[in-house]
Amino acid sequence: MSFSSEVKQELLRISAGQDDCCAQAQLYGLLLLGYAFSGRGVRLRTESQVLAQYAAAQLHEIGLAAAQVQRSGRKWEVTVREAERGRLLERFGHGENEVSLHIVRENFTCEKCSIAFLRGAFLSCAAVSAPQQQYHLEFYVAFKRLAAQLAALLEETGLPPKLCQRKGVWLLYYKDSEQIEDVLAMLGAQLAMLDLVNIKIEKDMRNNVNRLVNFEMANMSRSSAAAAAQLRAIARLREGPGLEGLTPPLREAALLREENPEASLQELCDLACQPVTRSGMNHRLKKLETLADQNSP
Repeated sequence: MSFSSEVKQELLRISAGQDDCCAQAQLYGLLLLGYAFSGRGVRLRTESQVLAQYAAAQLHEIGLAAAQVQRSGRKWEVTVREAERGRLLERFGHGENEVSLHIVRENFTCEKCSIAFLRGAFLSCAAVSAPQQQYHLEFYVAFKRLAAQLAALLEETGLPPKLCQRKGVWLLYYKDSEQIEDVLAMLGAQLAMLDLVNIKIEKDMRNNVNRLVNFEMANMSRSSAAAAAQLRAIARLREGPGLEGLTPPLREAALLREENPEASLQELCDLACQPVTRSGMNHRLKKLETLADQNSP
């Protein structure tokens, strides 16, 4: 089951305890943002048989209309009978001959009704990606006016979406993980929100570990390259003037590097006879490279 399906199943579970006004507002959002909502047809299409049966049951329970549920290819269709279509539209404040759909806010009779409507809209026309893959939540709406009003309603909750058009459909979307968490919490999908938070923490931990490993690997690579250059310089000095003419600190640094080709600067400092800092040891090794370059033919 997809993450989006899990969210919708959770929303359907919490819908059982709603007040009647909120149940009707949720059903309104479910139908208005469904496949068709006009005098020519009131129809909901969904891949979820559970959601289709829920919509039909709600229509019957609230006494608005009788609906037929049937399979259509890979989807389920909930269709309101023609004889009851006009009464349903009138109940939600819509006419049978409306040119473009819009949200009738008079259907929100308590302070929780607008959230219930958004929950219905999510069940009908939204999807959220699995957080393991990407952070993305979107509502897809067929009509510009309806999309703008839905965006305004979301903005009133403090969660303004981004809006764009793609292939003739308007998309209201979120890509910020914290905003998606807030949307899920606002709709009532607390378990899904916590799952998203936990997955995000795991991803952040893995990313931090990977960054540390890459950093250490890069440091090791740089250290190995530096040690190899130092050893080549010391070999050239041995072949040329020799190490006897070097100052005691430089000669000690050369011998320590030859004897410990893979040692870090700090390890070389710890092996020195007299205390020396990492900066001091690095300076001595750089000096050896400079002398080797000066004595090269």
